[in-house]
This record gives sequence, structure tokens and C-alpha cells, in this order.
Amino acid sequence: MQETVTNFDLHVAHEADHARVAVAGHPSYEQVLSMIHLLGVDSGEWAFEKLLVDLREVETVFTPEQQFRIGLEAALSLAHLRKVASLTRPERITRISEKAARRNGTNVRVFGSEQAALAWLRAAG
Repeated sequence: MQETVTNFDLHVAHEADHARVAVAGHPSYEQVLSMIHLLGVDSGEWAFEKLLVDLREVETVFTPEQQFRIGLEAALSLAHLRKVASLTRPERITRISEKAARRNGTNVRVFGSEQAALAWLRAAG
């Protein structure tokens, strides 16, 4: 008997004015890079140009170098989106991936509050 082990869950939902992606569990660094790339491909078909990525249930801890590379992948894969809000637990905010993405032309912001993330996504600009 073969057993399939999934170390993380991914849920994509389309809300009134944005798409929402929720990730939970223990994704590896490579899985996160692949997930961002695939979201970039899939989001080209979405009705929205705004994305909320909820990472509050991610347990994996990434090194600063990995966080930087994740930001670069976000810049490469999600540049066609107008705004990308990344929601994480406040104690895990480093802004490394945000700075890497923004320096490479993608409008990414990291938030510790869902209210703040949604307010930014819904604001003009």
C-alpha cells in the first residue's frame, strides 16, 4: 500500500475584489518557489489584479537568503499583478522578501494584520 504525504495545504479562493491564497503546514523552500511560479501562471487568467497570500499557518522557517530568493521569485512570477499582500504572523515579519520583490518591480507588501492587508489591497493606487 502506497501512502501519499502532503506536508502543506494550499487553498485558492476568488473574493469580491481580489484572489486569496491560503497556505498551511510545512512547505519546503523548493515547494514555495514552485508554488509562487505556478500562482504566477494561474493568476494570468484571474479576473483580479490583486492577491492576498495568507501565510499565517506556515510552520516552515526560511533563512534570510531563502527569503530573499522567495522575494525574487515573487517579482518574476507576480509582476503582472497590481498588488500582492502577504499576510504572516507579526513575529515572523522580516521584510526581506518584500524588499527583494519591490526592488525588482513588483508591488508586494507584508502585513501582520488581515485588516491592514485588505485595506491596502482595496485602497486606490
